[in-house]
Amino acid sequence: MNKFKLLRNTGLLSFKGISALIASIRTNGISLMALSGYSAQRYPERRAVQDENQSLSYQQLYQQSRAVAGLLMTQHQVASGRQVAIICRNHASLLKTLFASSATGADICLINSEISSQQLAALIHRRQFHLIIHDPELFPVIQQAGYHGQCLPVSHHSAPSIESYSQMSVRPMGKITYGPGKIVVLTGGTSGEFKSAVRKPSLFAFINPLMALLDKLKLHQYRSLYIATPIYHGFGLATLCIATLLGSTIYLTRRFEAQQAAELINQQQIEVVTLVPLMLSRMLHRYPTRLTSLHCIISGGAALPPTLVSETQTLLGKRLFNLYGTSEAGVCTIATPDDLASATDTIGLPIDGLTLCLRDVSTGQLITGDNTVGLLQVQCSWAAQQTDDLVTTGDLAFRDTNGYYFLSGRSDDMIVSGGENIYPIELEKVLAENPLVRECVVMGIEDKEFGQRLKAFVVSQSDGEIDTQALIQWLKPRVARYQMPVSIELIEEIPLTAVGKPDTRKLNNLSC
Repeated sequence: MNKFKLLRNTGLLSFKGISALIASIRTNGISLMALSGYSAQRYPERRAVQDENQSLSYQQLYQQSRAVAGLLMTQHQVASGRQVAIICRNHASLLKTLFASSATGADICLINSEISSQQLAALIHRRQFHLIIHDPELFPVIQQAGYHGQCLPVSHHSAPSIESYSQMSVRPMGKITYGPGKIVVLTGGTSGEFKSAVRKPSLFAFINPLMALLDKLKLHQYRSLYIATPIYHGFGLATLCIATLLGSTIYLTRRFEAQQAAELINQQQIEVVTLVPLMLSRMLHRYPTRLTSLHCIISGGAALPPTLVSETQTLLGKRLFNLYGTSEAGVCTIATPDDLASATDTIGLPIDGLTLCLRDVSTGQLITGDNTVGLLQVQCSWAAQQTDDLVTTGDLAFRDTNGYYFLSGRSDDMIVSGGENIYPIELEKVLAENPLVRECVVMGIEDKEFGQRLKAFVVSQSDGEIDTQALIQWLKPRVARYQMPVSIELIEEIPLTAVGKPDTRKLNNLSC
């Protein structure tokens, strides 16, 4: 991989590119706003973002973000060292909010738009937010959380908002002389406890991940990108930053709906999409002919079923990439279409500069052999936690003889049934091979006799019904006895969280 050549292909190393970058950093400091400023100089009239309500050029996005930043500082006293929470779905106003908040030097906390009032109350107590910027419909959640500080909606028909600020003529901000604030991405939260991945914008920390994405995915060759994953998620935020740097047109929708997303891709002839596997599955099964403009399909955030890989390659060709990463480390491995053609369930090889290792679940000993499942650990210079120690991801994985890695589920998903360690993902992979199964989720449930057993939730293909007893008979020669589900429940659709993953809480309620 020739890093100099890759950077040159982006235009960063041209005279105009270097000049624009230096000028933007001198004006905006090392912040997300500096990215926006760079692209505003390089591609001023190019469309930056389009959502359901507005379309902005890079110059418009930058100018409006600067206006918002100035008013956040003068009207709300947002400044370096203060905490700003952002609770928004994907839209152009979120981009203005992000860029503007970063320019103030404040610490930014990106919060899941599906957060409960109880979870938010715990966050407010811990982080002491100076300002919460939010979608208007989420204000009741903030009230129920007992927050008494400043709130600012992204839009409002009469009160101050991000949108009204973005249209005001204000005195231009001066050059930023303070350092960048932190960006906090939250993970977890199903039990009310969130883990935080804290980062500071840096010019050099993300060179290796950027080079890997440019080298493997050729993102610099494309001009349009649909971010289907939430930007408050690390996957979505990283995509936003790279797309802005490359001057791509970013398409956003507040929520993912398969039909709406497929129509958008088809109408705008979008070339790149970032999503999670269930999003791809629903578009591919229902609207495959509307996805033909896609040259690069980037799946991440959850295990990619081998059957979905095969179906994608059959219907669309070799366009699917599987990325594995964590909120703490970002992108860790990349599986290219060629990798997936050889091993449909691989997460690929580690990117340059990153170390992966596996440890025995019970003893903690380092696993040196191949094809042995262990806890996956990662170490890299750009991790959120700067430490010489390896950071445990919480994922279970194994490595084959060629050095490729494969996920075996989450360590906290593993169940013990009759003394056997069982991983739900293994049964999911087998169920997905049945031609009558469109989607499935397997999870552990309590069992009086064995302690825990597996239960499967299955969605049938549109053209067929499933006999659950016949499906159990089909499974018997394919899985071990202890892997057999205690029951299979047919459902119309797997409920999704805001990030597109199976909603295990809703599935648990179905089990009760």
